[in-house]
Amino acid sequence: MKKLFSLLCVSAMLLTSLTGCVGTNGTDGAQTNSDTSESATRTVSTVMGDIQVPSNPQRIVANWYVGDVIALGLNLVGYSAWEQETMPFYEELTASTKLENWSPEDVMKLEPDLIVTYQEEDFEKFGKIAPVLVIPETPITSLERTMILGEATGRAQEAEAAVKNFETKLAAAKEELQNNAFQGKTFSILEDWGPSGDWSGVAYETGSRGGTLVYEYLELKKPEKLEKLVAESGKGRGTLSYEVAHEYFGDYILWFQQEGKDSEYAKTEIWKSIPAVTEGRLAAIPGKYQGLFYYSDVASLTAQLDYIIDTLNKLAE
Repeated sequence: MKKLFSLLCVSAMLLTSLTGCVGTNGTDGAQTNSDTSESATRTVSTVMGDIQVPSNPQRIVANWYVGDVIALGLNLVGYSAWEQETMPFYEELTASTKLENWSPEDVMKLEPDLIVTYQEEDFEKFGKIAPVLVIPETPITSLERTMILGEATGRAQEAEAAVKNFETKLAAAKEELQNNAFQGKTFSILEDWGPSGDWSGVAYETGSRGGTLVYEYLELKKPEKLEKLVAESGKGRGTLSYEVAHEYFGDYILWFQQEGKDSEYAKTEIWKSIPAVTEGRLAAIPGKYQGLFYYSDVASLTAQLDYIIDTLNKLAE
């Protein structure tokens, strides 16, 4: 955390309009300067250039970063995103207004004083309504994004507290995993999409469905063949035919189920021959938890961590 903050301050010195450093994530994120008065604005340097945002924004509209906004205790008045009951911030999210369309007309009705998005095209699209804070999805990590948003909106302390809480739990979880049957093992995140259709076969994930937590933060390993596939394709997700999917199963499987659907793949003879299945190293995650594993904000990551560690410990019993 100290290293990140130092980098933020050094970068912020590049802004001639700033009188002090409150944080940045470098050229791909946001640099900020705050003022303590209620009506003040702060200068934020983003991928779209320098913008002025309220020092203490009161009405925020967001799309993909809804969890980040809520995690910092900011007032989300509207959102364009998916919601599901197992999301850790579901009540707060649904207490705001869901936008039927991510359009200037619908956003304007909510009278936001700040719009938070990951899409650069939104800068021009909504720029006449309110300041648009664009934070790209890459190369920024989830925790860096939390810090960036916190600095930009005057919630640096809340951001630091949320990140510290996650990092503390993460360190304990990693130590726990190193001291049991999981050391040196490989992990796959898979979901059956059925034998036919536009998106069919067994889907693998490396980012969504908890992939960010499992591979980036817990640093668990993918099966070698899956690692090679991801590297060669350049895609972190894809589908495998029923005939070859078993070749990409790791020592342990996080098997995501779809709500209201049985897995057709689990009815095949191949399924019965997969070691992770026959030896009880498969964790079936009910479809109702799709929401829990949908986002990668710090609140979602923290809740996912609790779920994954509890689930893996049960497999090791």
